[in-house]
Amino acid sequence: MGSTSPSDGTASPARRPAARVLVVSDSAALGHDSRAHRVARAAAAAGYDVTLVGRADDSPPPALPGVTVRRVEVPGTLAGHRAARPRPGLRWPLAYRSAETHRHRTARLAVRDRTLRTREAELAVRYRPLSRQAVARAIHAAARLGHAVRGAWTRLRAAQYEAAVRRRVTPTGALDDVVTAFVRLTARRRAWRRLDPSLLDLEAAYGPVLDACRPHLIHARGRRSLGVAVRAAVRAEAAGRTVRVIWDATDCSALTPALTRRAAAARESDERAHAEEADAIVTACAAYGDHLAARLQPARPPLVVLNAPAHADTPAHAHASAPAARARSAASAVRATASAARVTASAGATASAGATASVRAASSASATASARAVTAARATSSARATASARVPAGTVGPAVVPTVAACGGVRAACGLGPDVPLLVHSGGVAPERGLLTAVEALPKLYDLHAAFVVPDPGDERVRDLVDRAGELGVAARLHVLPYTTPEDVPAFLASADIGVVPVHHLPHHEVTLATRYLEYAHARLPVVVSDVRAMAAATLATGNGEVFRAADTADFVRAVGAVLTNLPRYRRAYERSGVLRQWCWQTQAAPLLALYAGLLDEIGHRA
Repeated sequence: MGSTSPSDGTASPARRPAARVLVVSDSAALGHDSRAHRVARAAAAAGYDVTLVGRADDSPPPALPGVTVRRVEVPGTLAGHRAARPRPGLRWPLAYRSAETHRHRTARLAVRDRTLRTREAELAVRYRPLSRQAVARAIHAAARLGHAVRGAWTRLRAAQYEAAVRRRVTPTGALDDVVTAFVRLTARRRAWRRLDPSLLDLEAAYGPVLDACRPHLIHARGRRSLGVAVRAAVRAEAAGRTVRVIWDATDCSALTPALTRRAAAARESDERAHAEEADAIVTACAAYGDHLAARLQPARPPLVVLNAPAHADTPAHAHASAPAARARSAASAVRATASAARVTASAGATASAGATASVRAASSASATASARAVTAARATSSARATASARVPAGTVGPAVVPTVAACGGVRAACGLGPDVPLLVHSGGVAPERGLLTAVEALPKLYDLHAAFVVPDPGDERVRDLVDRAGELGVAARLHVLPYTTPEDVPAFLASADIGVVPVHHLPHHEVTLATRYLEYAHARLPVVVSDVRAMAAATLATGNGEVFRAADTADFVRAVGAVLTNLPRYRRAYERSGVLRQWCWQTQAAPLLALYAGLLDEIGHRA
């Protein structure tokens, strides 16, 4: 419908509503999906009508300016059925047929045991005539015998049920491989439906939401979201609407072989069924982009967009007021660790070009005896930037520095003064992340504290690290903190001295710059990284830290000591090299927004 121009009386077309963009995330915790947040904020700043869709969890929904956030419950009914009702077969013929029956029988056994113990105590303390006492004890003995038989039977069936569940959850047997091969052969592109029912749970939960939003473009974060987006686009096409789909293939762990053949077959089938339907592919790693281009041969080459924080001209270090005192304290700490003999070793294979560095390892046998305690995690990041200026494509501008840095960040959360040396690791705690190396180095790094900022401080793997620190007598120097909001991470980490990335050698670790590495850079933290190719090469080229041999505690100690003795030098490397203006979201988002504009132009929509 037209509107009349007051100047010449001619009719001009009404302004078309902004194109609707959906960012779909399958992260277990939407509040921690930093890439989804950055993509949604960038699209909203570019003028699109943006909705972020993700799983509902216990955390409060993220507050993103200009973005509608929709959290969806994903019950996991289909995926849970496989584990809850295993098929015992010939191997476990006595297993309970359902989780409910297993829980009921084991609970009833436990209650019966407590009842009999109470009856036995009653017979021991209450007086009865000898004849009645003898009869009561005989009846009780018969009940105990019956309970023992019933208990043995229940435990046998429960053990078989638990074994069947373990096999269903981790199908590694020869028969499982045969079944997987049969499903792949018969179902082919649809094999993922049988091999990974959790993808159908996602479709049941997300599908109606995507249809109701009527998007023009769907940005699917991760492979698991891709199928949901592709099927929504097909339904929209049948309804007379055209929807463009972008696959954000940032999970470089696909380069690492799956744990089971079933998982590998499900992943391959799902990707083969949906990847070629995507209109464009975006990834955070050039090597993974090349891998996808070789396998899928898409019409457009994959676009590499690093998951980097926004650039801020002022890092707002909470410790910047006393750099000389911090350097003197760090130097004295390293001298204390070097009381034993110095050892020289090679850092070997740290860069993709084969660069080597001469390294010195210093170790000490002294360990501090302290009470086993872990500093309580404190949430420190309630304040965030309320807005940021729009940045034209291809330019870099400073973002608003979150005010969390003014509260002291990670250092204040640990309850540490400005002169206490502190290293930090931000991210998950899977064994391949190498955090055990950092824990075992603490006894040899006198007075150094370590802060692990993790998604779930109550995780069993976190407790294992805390237990190991207790065995080494350094539990008081290990601090476990919860995540802060993604946009606050650099400011939160800035009060530490060193950021560590001690990952082990795995294919996906070798080829990518981890998000936490980029967050350390924007916090202006010197880094200590293992000798995985991409991050080691970047560190050697930038001069912002030291490289050590992965899983080598002594070499980790050497690298941390080298950084602590000259913190200002490693920090200056960021300003000297200018990498922060390349490793920043303003620069990385520009080609992504250009891709959005190109795809939407094809279907006649603009911001």
